[in-house]
Amino acid sequence: MISKVAEPTQKRKKTTSEPPLTSFSSLPHEIAENILARVSRWDYPRLSLVSKSFHSILSPLQIYKTRSQIGVNETCVYVCLKLPNQPCASWFSLWTNPNKKPTKRTKRRGKTKFKPDSSGNSVVPTPFSFSHSPPLPHYMETVGSQIYIIGGPYRKPSSSVRILDCKSHTWRDGPNMTVARADAATALLDEKIYVMGGCDNIDAYSTNWVEVFDIRTQSWTAFPGPGFDVDEELVDDYRALVNVYEGKIYLAADEKDYTYDPKDGTWKLVRENTSFIPDSVECWCDGMENVIY
Repeated sequence: MISKVAEPTQKRKKTTSEPPLTSFSSLPHEIAENILARVSRWDYPRLSLVSKSFHSILSPLQIYKTRSQIGVNETCVYVCLKLPNQPCASWFSLWTNPNKKPTKRTKRRGKTKFKPDSSGNSVVPTPFSFSHSPPLPHYMETVGSQIYIIGGPYRKPSSSVRILDCKSHTWRDGPNMTVARADAATALLDEKIYVMGGCDNIDAYSTNWVEVFDIRTQSWTAFPGPGFDVDEELVDDYRALVNVYEGKIYLAADEKDYTYDPKDGTWKLVRENTSFIPDSVECWCDGMENVIY
């Protein structure tokens, strides 16, 4: 008997075909928008030049709504300068590099010098014309992506309100105040902007020495200040410093410290004969030390 030995059969190699590459433009609009919303907004001008689809996604303000919905927050720094040869203030924005490294210092011959910043950060002018910018008062309030300029500059009272939308870089008019003010002090608390002082005549404006702008209703409400017997210096804009801490408004003026509690609408004299100095710098709070500087 002759036995036949079966020869092993060679295994065939399985060939898998790679899926075809999908271009970004073929993605659904919602997915493409969600992806681009995660990119830094400072890259949008360059990305909008890549293709028409990129431009169509990045141009509308819908992209910023998507950024807000997915929790993408980005801090932007704006600089406002009043140059001598220009009638209005000029606005600039700081384009930051997220991978910025700290600038190194070198010391030569007893002098400290800073090396040039090679991280790509730069200050660029905003695209709108400076002629659209209102006169610059001393106090401004930032609410989300909007900057509120309330009233007029020093010795030029005004009841106007101008709002800069930092997303679209456009100006718009807000509801006017009930009183014309110049360099009035402002404070932001619970989606409301408190405006104090900046009036010339305390007798005429004592009942509405403070005005509150409700951001949600876009309306103004006026009420008296610390009291009808408040000193005349308290009205002058450059003699008052205002800050917010733990749900209360702190006011320092004419060597007196006051607090205002929005919950019950009452003023309280905290201290007299303080070391407050007129024309001092703006104050800020240290939440860890419970100290206002």
